[in-house]
Amino acid sequence: MYDGLKDSLKSILAWLEGTDEGGWEAQIESGEGCRSEMERLARPIYGRGKAGPERNPDAERLNHAVPHVRAMLAAMRNKHRAAALEHGRAALAVM
Repeated sequence: MYDGLKDSLKSILAWLEGTDEGGWEAQIESGEGCRSEMERLARPIYGRGKAGPERNPDAERLNHAVPHVRAMLAAMRNKHRAAALEHGRAALAVM
């Protein structure tokens, strides 16, 4: 799952590095799905065991990447390609 999120983010970055102006909405939608899944995977999983909640081993990296993904999406909504690339690359770097 974690590797799939990285691949999705790489795909968005590849699109941002291009010049296509017609795919903003599709890429934002993809980014929102990625962000949502990152947040879900970073949350602890509470079970019936007494040992406490389980954590995804990638949770810390995901928690550090999510703010960058949010900033990337905000820049994408404003069609600010350079800022979106900067934030997306930062997210990928911490993942």
